[in-house]
Order: sequence, then structure tokens, then C-alpha cells
Amino acid sequence: MKNKLSMVYLCNFDLSGSTGKNRATRQKLSALRGKVSRLYVVSDGSKFLLSRIFSFIYLDVKVAFILISCKPDIFISRGYSGFFSILISRVLKITSAREIHANAIEESSLLPYKGIRLLAIKGLSRWMHALDRLVDFRIFNHPDLLAYFRGRGWARDSDFYVYNGFSPDSRSTISKSDARKKYGISNDAKVVVFVGTASKWHGVDYLVNLKKCFNKNHDDIEVVFGGGDVSKFDREHICLNISPLDDVGCSELIKASDFCLLPVKNNRVSPGSPLKLYDYIANERFVLAQSNTNGYSDEVERFGVGVSVDFTSTEDARLAILRAFEDFKDRQYPECAVSWDDRIDVWLQKLDIR
Repeated sequence: MKNKLSMVYLCNFDLSGSTGKNRATRQKLSALRGKVSRLYVVSDGSKFLLSRIFSFIYLDVKVAFILISCKPDIFISRGYSGFFSILISRVLKITSAREIHANAIEESSLLPYKGIRLLAIKGLSRWMHALDRLVDFRIFNHPDLLAYFRGRGWARDSDFYVYNGFSPDSRSTISKSDARKKYGISNDAKVVVFVGTASKWHGVDYLVNLKKCFNKNHDDIEVVFGGGDVSKFDREHICLNISPLDDVGCSELIKASDFCLLPVKNNRVSPGSPLKLYDYIANERFVLAQSNTNGYSDEVERFGVGVSVDFTSTEDARLAILRAFEDFKDRQYPECAVSWDDRIDVWLQKLDIR
């Protein structure tokens, strides 16, 4: 049964793109559309700098027109656009909310850019942060990020966090043996898989060191990467790197695995809510997640879908993974209430203004 709330959702990026953020946002909006009486989505499909600058204003004006003409219950925005719309929502007494997925000011300093481009990103990050503070509700995707904002007086008691999720439609139907045949992996091999962005930010170097440790101890465990080029971390090519892979290919590679890997660097206020975790869960693969890390080990432990591993200690990680191969070999995969439908139910409960 649909909630009677009507909403406008604004984001200043192209929803048709192939990145994990684009895909996850499409899935999230699909779940939201199925649960509210009316959802207006306004997004930016522009590709070039000048058109993006124009759309920055155009999107705001377009949303403002919808707010005035349709008077929805809630206006949700994400990104750099929306200042004028937020002001209009206040005049019309429409509840405003922002999705916040990072401390943008902090993370701009971690990007590999210099000069004018870096200055522009930092400026936009400060602008986005100002928008985050203007609205009635903030929807965070991580508890550490919410705690950081509250500690600095930038969030209210009514603000909340909800982790990312998955769409059941994203599950691969390929069998484990067929997936291994397709990607040239032996049926007898012990295989651990990481899919997603190949960056130091995500702890890819930890996994290369782990493979070196496996080889040194003759553990006969394959570390397989999918989705991104890891050659700058794995210069000796000791890991199997299947790249590039689209969403379907990544899901198939997950099905080929015995376990999936979820490391992360401890170099940000929020390590993020990793979409790859929910791809792993969607495809029913047990997860080896970075220990003592919200959004990673807490979710894995809460739902019984794997074990915590300290990837910063290569030998400890190796031993934990060897134990997991014994402990999980006959274990049934549990049901997990982490789909986007489940997450949107929490959104609507927290945003219920009636």
C-alpha cells in the first residue's frame, strides 16, 4: 500500500550513467516511487561544462516551479543545486531534506587534483555544505557522518542515517560453476573476490599484500578483482584482474566466488556505505569485511553474512580467511532486510510529517 506523501527529488548528476552511484540512485528512486503517491524526479543529464553551469540554475528553477504548482509534501535534494528551491519550500511550508553521503569539504582534499580544478571542487563542496545546513531534515548514509555533523552543531535530533541497499532485480541468475567457466576460474579453486572501484581509498593494496601472504604460505587461494584496473597496485600481476566489467559482469563474478572482500581505509570521517556490500548480499555470498568499521563489519555481523577481518594486519587477515573457509562451507545464506524497499520504509517512517 502506498504512502500518501508526495515528493520532489532533485540531484545534479546524470541518472542514466553507469557508475555505482547512478545505478544505486535509480534503484532507490524506483523503490521510493512504489511507496509514495507521487514522485517528481529532476536530474542533470548534461555532459559539458557550460551546460552543467546552465543546468545548475535551470534545475533549481524547474524544481521551484514544481513546488509552487504542485505543492508536494517533501522536497529532497542532493548535490550542488537547490538553493532557490529550498527557500521556496520554506515559504510554502514544504518539508525540505538533503541526502548527505560524505563530508564533501574533507574529501575534496583527498582527490588527486590540483590548481583551478581543485579550487573549483573545494568551492562547490563548501556551497553544498551550506545547502546541507539549510534544510529541515538531513538523511545521512552513515552513522559516523551523522555523529560528526551533530558534534559540530550542523545536524538536528530529527536527522537520521540509513545505509544503502540493493534491488532484487540486480541478482545474477548464473550458477557458480557456469560463472567460473565464463571467467576462466577452476571449479576446484578457492576464490575470494573484490568488485568495485580499484583505489587505495578502498584498501585495494591490502588485498594485493594478502595475495602475497597466501602465496608465501602456499595457501592456494586466488584473489580476484572485477570492475576496475588494479595494475598500479599489483605490478607483479599476482592477482587475477578481470576488467572492465559492467554491473552484470560484476554480479556474475560475485557468483563465481567463495567469499567476497570488503576492505576500506581509515582515512575519512565516514568510510561510506559500500554499494558492493549489498551487491554481495544480493548475490548471496558471504563477506569478509573490515573489522570495527561501521557500514562494513557491523552490517555483516548483524545479518550473519560473514566475518570481520582486520585487513591492516595481513597475517591476521590470512588466518581469519582460512578459518572462514572451514566455518562457512556448509552454512545456509540468511535472509537480510537490506533491500532498497526496506531502506525506503525507514525513510518514510522518519520523514512522516502527518
